[in-house]
Amino acid sequence: MIGSKTAASLMAIAAMVSLSSCQTPSTTAASRSPRVSSSETAALSHPNIVIILADDMGWRDVGYHGSEIKTPNIDALAAKGVILDRYYAQPTCSPTRSALMTGHAPMRLGMVQPLSKIAPTGLPLSEKLLPQYLKEANYQTVMTGKWHLGGRQRAYLPNERGFDQFYGYLNGGIGYWDHVHGGGLDWQRNGKTLREEGYSTDLLADQAIKLVRGRDKSRPLMLYAAFGAPHLPNEAPESAIAQYADIKNPHRRVHAAMVTELDSAIGRLVETLKSEGMLDNTIIWFMSDNGGLIASPPPSFTVLGQQIAKMEAAAGTKLTPRFMEFLRVNNTEGGSDNMPLKGAKATVYEGAARVPSFVYWQGKLSPKTSAQMITAQDVLPTLLQGAGLKVPTRLDGRSLWPALTKAKALPVSDYVIQATKGLGQDEAYYRYPWKLVRIDGAPEALYNVEQDPSEKTDLAQSRPELVKTLSAALTAFPRGPSVQVSMKDAILDPDFFGGKEDRAPWADTVLGPPPSED
Repeated sequence: MIGSKTAASLMAIAAMVSLSSCQTPSTTAASRSPRVSSSETAALSHPNIVIILADDMGWRDVGYHGSEIKTPNIDALAAKGVILDRYYAQPTCSPTRSALMTGHAPMRLGMVQPLSKIAPTGLPLSEKLLPQYLKEANYQTVMTGKWHLGGRQRAYLPNERGFDQFYGYLNGGIGYWDHVHGGGLDWQRNGKTLREEGYSTDLLADQAIKLVRGRDKSRPLMLYAAFGAPHLPNEAPESAIAQYADIKNPHRRVHAAMVTELDSAIGRLVETLKSEGMLDNTIIWFMSDNGGLIASPPPSFTVLGQQIAKMEAAAGTKLTPRFMEFLRVNNTEGGSDNMPLKGAKATVYEGAARVPSFVYWQGKLSPKTSAQMITAQDVLPTLLQGAGLKVPTRLDGRSLWPALTKAKALPVSDYVIQATKGLGQDEAYYRYPWKLVRIDGAPEALYNVEQDPSEKTDLAQSRPELVKTLSAALTAFPRGPSVQVSMKDAILDPDFFGGKEDRAPWADTVLGPPPSED
């Protein structure tokens, strides 16, 4: 195993490099919609909760941020909700998901990089997850989509972490048509492998709709719809791609089609909530798990040679042709747009962490744009308070529900992010509006991200005492044991998205007792 700081950062390259239909119904249409009975209303003492998570969506990948991509359903829902102009995720997928589910900083949990498919553990079992809190309040808890918090032992799977139903996949990106990740079919229902034909975004929406319609109407519902789009690979139906024939960049063209397919899926889901008479009593929170992946300029031969030499030295093995292809795809085929923000997925700049997000609750939250900083680790406590439930103490996040309901600016907890887009271990520390950036091998930089969201002006020289204070806080921040695999293991078995099957399906190789027959 590689335990050094350099090796840990190199590992991340392997893993990273690894409402038209949704608008509020008219009075006439509403009168035709199924209404919740008075007994059902009384039984639902808490609102339904729907979390919609996009994967690798860039800041300017939605219409309401000025994108050329058509997202009419997302835009319509956002226009009638609270647009979170300063919502922050983590720079990569597994860390964001761990913060979302626990209310804790991923660094504290050792979840600082995308989790490899061969990682033996995952999100620490000592953590209590959002669905487990909600089940204590009689919620039914269902999930569709990407888990990415541990898939090798049954104890780490969604059904063991509070979800009554799970349909989707355990690891990182999958092929949208073949549902393969890293050589194995990664598609299941409640721990049992499924072989289904279809585009994954559509299948996930179909299942989410089925779960909504089949819910127990006497109990509140929590639905976690963790879509895989628009994460690589760039795959979409030809009819969707044809809508963007005017986009010259082929990666951006397919990426746009993937986002529009996601928008259509969200539209169908929200239409179902409407037809089921649920919108008046449902909190919908939309967000991306991190900023968009954008194509990087190819490094010079000298720099490339230095990178390869470092990776091989850290891993103790030569890079394989397959791993080199994995790096090429992840470095050159990204199609997102994070402008005007700096950086992209797997960096510690704003383009990696500041992402599209909004909260919608018909009749309860007034439409507005909020400048309140809200982070992934604030989601759990904020939703619990919004649902009228007790908020646990000793979380890294805090409830910011009053900021959504009363447009009241609230102080936020300090926020730390970590990423390894380059060969070093990069970190950033937020004490809003200040942000300290620590790039491995470079002087620390300081930005006021409220005044300078594009991070163009480094204020470190003019604010040395503040730099010293934030640097000390970052250094002292608790860091849990990493759950990552060695660099060598990652090189020998890269996490490809889609492609030929060369091993058993991932659900069939999970260690532990077999899944329930229920």
